[in-house]
Amino acid sequence: MIPPLALRLHQDRPLLLDGGLGTQLIAAGLEAGQPPERWVLEHPDRVLAVHRAYVAAGSELIHPCTFGANRLRLRPFGLEERLVEINTRAVALARQAGARWVVGDIGPTGEYLPPVGRADPDVWRETFEEQAAVLLACGVDGFHIETMSDLREARVALEAVQLVAPGHPVMVSMTFDRKRRGFFTVMGDRLAPSLQALAADGATAVGANCSITSPDMRALATEALAAVEVPVVLQPNAGQPRVTPDGVVYDQDVAEFVRDVAAMAVAGVRVVGGCCGSDPGFIAALRAALDA
Repeated sequence: MIPPLALRLHQDRPLLLDGGLGTQLIAAGLEAGQPPERWVLEHPDRVLAVHRAYVAAGSELIHPCTFGANRLRLRPFGLEERLVEINTRAVALARQAGARWVVGDIGPTGEYLPPVGRADPDVWRETFEEQAAVLLACGVDGFHIETMSDLREARVALEAVQLVAPGHPVMVSMTFDRKRRGFFTVMGDRLAPSLQALAADGATAVGANCSITSPDMRALATEALAAVEVPVVLQPNAGQPRVTPDGVVYDQDVAEFVRDVAAMAVAGVRVVGGCCGSDPGFIAALRAALDA
């Protein structure tokens, strides 16, 4: 039996994700350098409030606060032994907010392969399998592996999730910068070959998030749609981060963001949303544009 979310991803009407979670929690008081996942334990009411705001704005898919809830990312904060508790509570909060679909959010480990770092692909695989198993036990509707800057890590994560949760929809998003020669990750992976490799590996949907703003993401959408036949998922930032005396701000105009993202949906992008800097106001405006 095909999971309902997998069927929905292949319908013509685009699905609307939520917007930035980390930046919303920072606005609510999360201290710089602290992991958002800590607030799942210490301030669940504030995490729930953000989820509820996105549901009220029209988000159909909600990411629980699990982006960094893998053992390697939790370890520096002394939270690795609370991994199961964090993921379980995070999914429960997303459900409590009334989300139609909850997609287990899986981010990178933060470690890199030699010569850049000392990462081990086998450790990557074990790490992703562990988190995916917990998320599956929590009853997520699917998975979203996102903000991957190394195609090798993205493929290991996809393989791990497929092993743990066969048949469940898995979206995979990488993060690209726009260069004069096209779109590349910081590790040098090109857009089209990366998305094609992930699609060939069996990803339900592929795409990009973070790093770039909506005008650049609109250009990326054209190349992505031409590269693959599986559904495309895109989440641009709401502007570039700018440091001010009051902290980091993202200052893109809502109207410009909505115009660009709605155009991506019209062009054929099947899943859209926002990343860093976007808030429920962006998503509500985007919901209205998609409905219109």
